[in-house]
Amino acid sequence: MMPALDGLLAPDDVLPQRDRLLDPHAVAWRLAEASGMSKVSRCELLRTDYRFGRRLRVLHRERIGSRWRWVVGRAYPEGQSEEAFRQAVATATPTPTRGQHRNVVHARALGAVFWTFPSDRKLIRLARELHELRALARRLGGPGSGARVVGYKPEKSVVVELHDRRGRRLAYAKIYKEGLGERARGIHTWLARQVSPDHPRLRLATPLVSTAAAEPLVLEAITGRRIADLGGREACSGVARLGAALADFHSLTPPKGSSRFNRYDPERLAAAAELLAQACPRVAREARTLVDELGRVEPSREPLACLHGDVHPKNGLLAGTRVALIDLDKTSRGDAAVDLGSFLSLLSYERVLDRLAPADERARRRSFLEGYARVGSLPGPHTLRWHTAAALLAEQAMRTVRQIRTDALPRLDRLLADARRLLEGRDDG
Repeated sequence: MMPALDGLLAPDDVLPQRDRLLDPHAVAWRLAEASGMSKVSRCELLRTDYRFGRRLRVLHRERIGSRWRWVVGRAYPEGQSEEAFRQAVATATPTPTRGQHRNVVHARALGAVFWTFPSDRKLIRLARELHELRALARRLGGPGSGARVVGYKPEKSVVVELHDRRGRRLAYAKIYKEGLGERARGIHTWLARQVSPDHPRLRLATPLVSTAAAEPLVLEAITGRRIADLGGREACSGVARLGAALADFHSLTPPKGSSRFNRYDPERLAAAAELLAQACPRVAREARTLVDELGRVEPSREPLACLHGDVHPKNGLLAGTRVALIDLDKTSRGDAAVDLGSFLSLLSYERVLDRLAPADERARRRSFLEGYARVGSLPGPHTLRWHTAAALLAEQAMRTVRQIRTDALPRLDRLLADARRLLEGRDDG
């Protein structure tokens, strides 16, 4: 059960059922009541996507008998769930004749609609695309090959590993909601063409199969270890290589039509502070003061770089002496300090949560920046501090609320204090 949110988040008048949807036991009980299914033996909350006063989406994993299943719930304001349920039924994946449960359930007591995977509110072709990927795996690897879901972001995307009968990875595929797949395919194709196969530092996965715009994106499988899984000196070496690879990535020509990164524009930073103030009134003053300070000392613009947009150790694979950057969906144009500050803010976040010792944070920060400087030009110290502080607000603090991270919510004040110290030129942790 998720720890009590009393004092961590303000009550949500638009979605008063919020806390009950975060309670796996309450969800399991209400789902059983609404669908008439057999008792759930275990239920776990895996992912939360929350916009205070606007929406709440939760991903639970439930065990019925010997089988697990994913169930996605979406909360609605009072009086709106009935119509949402009717629309969901119209587009849901039909229940197999051998199945025991409906794929879409209306839990009236929770004011919510639930979808059982592969039914999804926006990935309406998901079941068919998974079937097509299993067939593709057999074409690539022969009889006995298959496809395994390794990542799921409800209403957004599904990541699938294609493997042969021995378990050897053949490729990875990503299924997007309608309208995003074609853009992602264009990004990966455009960028991969600019990186030679023998590049000394950077590797990008190449699209393997020529697919139509409405089909999944299929990429070569790159063997390597996630930099997030490295420890000790190996972690420092890994983040140094990540920094060098990122510098090379920044030198690429951005895909045609790439948008300008705007998350740190004054109006968006102000909106982030206001949302924090509403959701967590106890940090309202700190958030608004930080935005004022960011506006007062904003650095000048630098030459535009090709931004990755989501730089963290899970998106870097150590492949020999190179680093493969993955998950390129958020590529945009902007100051190189955006990506750098984002990564540095994550290190600060890990330290504030006591997941990273201060000495380790300093060592990894130094290694990352030195790796970058061996290939590219580092922004000035003030520019780096400003972008790190902005990321602590707009990324780390906002994600703490949006994902309802109960271990980080009590430390929001410390995150914002860290950002203030950076702007003052103090980054002693």
